Amino acid sequence: MITYSDLKKTFPEEKKSIESIYGRIIPVRKISYFVTIPLLYLKCSAFAASVLSIFIAVAACVCLSLPNPICRIVGVALVPVWHLFDCVDGNIARYTKTASPLGSVVDAISGYYCFAFLPVALGIAAFNVGDNYLAIPAELFLIAGGLASVSNLLARLIYQKYANGILLYEAKNHIEKTNSSPKKMSQLQTLLAVNLGPLGLPMFALWLSPVFNLYHLLAVYYCAYYLASLVFFTAVFLKKCRNFEGGGHQYSRLTSSERRCAA
Repeated sequence: MITYSDLKKTFPEEKKSIESIYGRIIPVRKISYFVTIPLLYLKCSAFAASVLSIFIAVAACVCLSLPNPICRIVGVALVPVWHLFDCVDGNIARYTKTASPLGSVVDAISGYYCFAFLPVALGIAAFNVGDNYLAIPAELFLIAGGLASVSNLLARLIYQKYANGILLYEAKNHIEKTNSSPKKMSQLQTLLAVNLGPLGLPMFALWLSPVFNLYHLLAVYYCAYYLASLVFFTAVFLKKCRNFEGGGHQYSRLTSSERRCAA
């Protein structure tokens, strides 16, 4: 018999310390265990749960984009459902001991779909609503949503390109280990990365958007957040590449801080 306690025991201790304020108030992880149990009995794989979460993410963004208030409410409601299934696939993988590097890739793809389309959908929602507290022309929210999505994807592409370059360098030079130990995130860095990110404090604003018309604020916030992330990753990895080519500097692996920001 599969129990709540069985699933809870599989959750890594190190992840418990980086739960966002949103995750502590809205117990998504705890709820996900109850959803996971019947799926395990139905022999649902972690891969299937991840693929399902992709469809949920796309459906949420499509609903948010439609010029209908009921559809926008459905879209807002589906985002937390996607978040729930984003936890479920990991629960299944750990319980069934089927977790693998490629499984984490599928899990990441699900997140990329949501984080890529959600800012655009919020920009369209803000445009469709029209009136806003910021007294900004509605057309600018379309631009803000588009900039947010492009900045998000470009930052992730830069991160992945550098990570792939390190792997190629290690393979070419037969390097198994590096003497450069990853830097640990400070408590402040952890709080900022977890709580200011898409699954942190902005989720509260998303829940309240249909009532208080916060689509405009979210579109602007995501634009600023992802543009800042893009500038950060560009500066960090250009510096790493410059140090590497300058000679006399060891190449450096990704720090835990950089991995978390790009997750």
